[in-house]
Amino acid sequence: MVPHIFKDEVLQAKFEKQGFAIVQFLLQDEIEFLNKKFDELHPTVYSEGGFMSGSFSNDFNYKKTASDLIVSVFGKHFERLFTNYQTFGGAFLYKPPSKGSELGVHQDWTIVDEEKYVALNCWVPLTDINETNGAIQVLPGSQYSGYKTFRAPTLPFFFEGSEQEVIDRTIPFYVKAGEAVILNQSVIHYSSPNRSGKLRKAITAGVKTKDAPMIFHYQTPEHKIERFEMPEDFLIRFSNFATSIFERPVSGRLISTANYPSPIIDKKELIPLLDNLKSHAGISSPTSSFFAKVFSKLKETV
Repeated sequence: MVPHIFKDEVLQAKFEKQGFAIVQFLLQDEIEFLNKKFDELHPTVYSEGGFMSGSFSNDFNYKKTASDLIVSVFGKHFERLFTNYQTFGGAFLYKPPSKGSELGVHQDWTIVDEEKYVALNCWVPLTDINETNGAIQVLPGSQYSGYKTFRAPTLPFFFEGSEQEVIDRTIPFYVKAGEAVILNQSVIHYSSPNRSGKLRKAITAGVKTKDAPMIFHYQTPEHKIERFEMPEDFLIRFSNFATSIFERPVSGRLISTANYPSPIIDKKELIPLLDNLKSHAGISSPTSSFFAKVFSKLKETV
């Protein structure tokens, strides 16, 4: 049994059923403070190109400074929401207004043993999110799908080759600045391009079950999967993020090696699975005409 992580039982039940929860999070002065700190830490930003995360940087001091700052502001809100928890850092995110700012549909890495613990991301925009500036979109119910997979840079997603069908079934969240979309690490999500003409800023911060060991998976050239127990701060310690995440870890301790068959599901089997997952989460329609109505029902503030 995976332990509860929300203090509020209603939120815990929603999180377990849907794979996410939406809550009121930051205060107005905290939003203004974090916007100011973003500008100070990013005196120049890319005006073109793709989605950018602070975790992509190769500057450890920058990543540590930003992470500590975010956790210091988020701390009292984590304490309000969670129980038996531990933080594992944060990062600033931004999307320049460009066609290339789409963030592809994906699941986050498996960083704890999900049969024993839970890990989640708190995604918090620093400006109101609307139809044009790159909303986060989620496939409800796609966490712990019953199809056991591991998630890592060297491993394919179980929906590889059917990305558009997955995106078509996601729901965009038009949240206000300072609200948090809290995602199970295994829930499928996506983010559309920023077409607003203005920079879109956001923050992500991680929370896991207290004392859950951090892990990372690596697929060898022989298609074996190696599991490593990692240092608590390993997510900000990649020396060259673009290449290091695809290499066998230089830190951490190898704890197991196993065969790992391809997790990819044929499209004919995948589509019914996705629709069933969404239906079990309480959402039956995949069409965009229902988005506003569905979102108003899903949104929960604390």
